[in-house]
Amino acid sequence: MERGDSSISTASEEDWISNLPDSLIHHILSFLSDTTYSVQTCVLSKRWRYIWTSLPVLKFSDKFNDSDDEDDDYADREDMNHYMKFVDKVLSLRDDNSDIQMFHFEFSPSYYWPDEKSERFVNRCMAAAASHNVQESCIKIKLHCDFEFLRLISTCKSLTKLELELSGYDDGDYNNCFVIRIPREISFPRLESLCMNLEFFPFEDEESTNNFFSSFPNLESLVIVFRGWSSGFRDMNLTISLPKLKYFSFKVEDQGYEINSVIKLYAPSLSSFIFESDMVTSFIVENLPSLVTADIKICAATRGEEKEFYAQRMMGLLGGIHSVKVLTLNFSFLKNLELRTCLLRDCLRWVFYILKSSPNIESVSLRISQHRDEPPLDEYRKVVKFNPENIGGDYLDAESSLSCMICHLKFVEINDLCGCADELKFLEILLKHATVLEKVVLASNSTEQDFQQKKRMAKFSEMLLKVPTASKKILILLKS
Repeated sequence: MERGDSSISTASEEDWISNLPDSLIHHILSFLSDTTYSVQTCVLSKRWRYIWTSLPVLKFSDKFNDSDDEDDDYADREDMNHYMKFVDKVLSLRDDNSDIQMFHFEFSPSYYWPDEKSERFVNRCMAAAASHNVQESCIKIKLHCDFEFLRLISTCKSLTKLELELSGYDDGDYNNCFVIRIPREISFPRLESLCMNLEFFPFEDEESTNNFFSSFPNLESLVIVFRGWSSGFRDMNLTISLPKLKYFSFKVEDQGYEINSVIKLYAPSLSSFIFESDMVTSFIVENLPSLVTADIKICAATRGEEKEFYAQRMMGLLGGIHSVKVLTLNFSFLKNLELRTCLLRDCLRWVFYILKSSPNIESVSLRISQHRDEPPLDEYRKVVKFNPENIGGDYLDAESSLSCMICHLKFVEINDLCGCADELKFLEILLKHATVLEKVVLASNSTEQDFQQKKRMAKFSEMLLKVPTASKKILILLKS
C-alpha cells in the first residue's frame, strides 16, 4: 500500500497573548499565587523580559518551616536568604513610574534569625511599597522582637486598604512579651478599610494607641482580632472616634489575662456591629443612630464576684445598641435567667430567642406582666380541636425562633400566671424542646375571692397535663 504525499502547514501560529497590551497581561499575571511565577515569564521572549518590573500586584509569600529542630535550621536559613534576596531584587529593579495597586507581603523567620536583619528587611519592603504609591496592602509578619510597624508607610497618602497580621512568640511571661510600637507621626488620609489580626502582640501604650486610631478620618470598615493571652489593649483607656465608619468587627480569642482596659466607640454612621469577647475588656458604644444589624457573642465568668462584674460590662455594651433593627445574641455563659415579661405572641419570639442564644442555660424564672389584649383560653382550645397537630399562625413564628433542643434547662419558675392561651402555648413549646427539664413551678395571680380566675386556672391545669414533654422525668407544680 502506497502512502500518498501530504502537505503539512508549517506556518507559525500567532502568539496572541504576547500581543495583548501590558495592562491585560498584568491583569492575567495578578491571578498567580506568587510573584515568583510572574518573574519567571521574563525568559519567554524579549516582549516579556521586563513586563514583571511594572506589575501592579505583587505577592511575596515565604515558605519556611518555623521549626526548632536544629537539623532543619540550616535549610531554613538558606531559604530565608534566598527569599529576601528575591524580594529585594524585584523591588529594587521595579519601574519607577509604575504604582503598586496591591502589595501582599509575608515574612515568618525562625526564632533564631537575627532580629536586626529581619527589621531592616521589613522596613526596606515597606519603604519600597510606599514609594510606589501602594493602594492596598496585606502584611503578614511573625517576629520575636519589639517592632515599630508601619514606620515607613505611616504617612502614606495613597493607601486605601490595609490588612495586618502580626504574630509574636508565646514564652509564657506576660512582662517579657513583645509589643507594637506606633510611630509618633502617623496619618492615613485615604484609608477606607483596616483589618488587624494580632497574636501575642499587644500595643505598647495608651497615648500612641489613641493616636493610631485617630489617624483614619475616612475609615469605613474596621476589623480587630486578638489571639493569645497577651494580645490587644492592656491597661488602656481608649477612645475610637470614626465619623464615617460603617462596619466594625471586634473579636477576642483565648485572652485569659485581665487586661483592665476601657474602649469607647463613637461611630454615628455605623450600620453593622459584630462583637465576640469574654469581656475582659470593657467595651462601650455610644451614638449609633444608623445601626441596622448587631451580632454579639459573649463568654464571661459565671462564678463568685466576677459574675456581677462581667454582667455590668455586658449591660454597658448592650445599652449602647438600643436602636439596632436586627439583633443576634449568643450568651454562652448564661446559666440562670430572671426576666419580667408578658407572654403575648410578639413576646414569645423574643423569650425563645434568648433561650436559643444561651446554650448552657439551666434555670429560668419569669414574672408575667398582664395585658388586656391577651387571648382567652377558650379561643386557644378551639384552635387545638380544629388542628391539634399544628396550631399555626403567630405561634409557629415564635417557635421557629427556638428551632433547637434546649439541652441544659432543668428548672423553670413562672409567677403571676392568669391562665391565658399565650401562657399555655409558651409552656407547650418549652416542654416540647427542653430535653432534661426536671421541675416546673407555676404560680397564678388569683386570690381567694377571685372565683373566675380559679376556674380559669383549673382549666389551664387540665390542658397543660395533656401537653407532651421531651423530658422523660419531669415534675409540674401549680400553686394558687
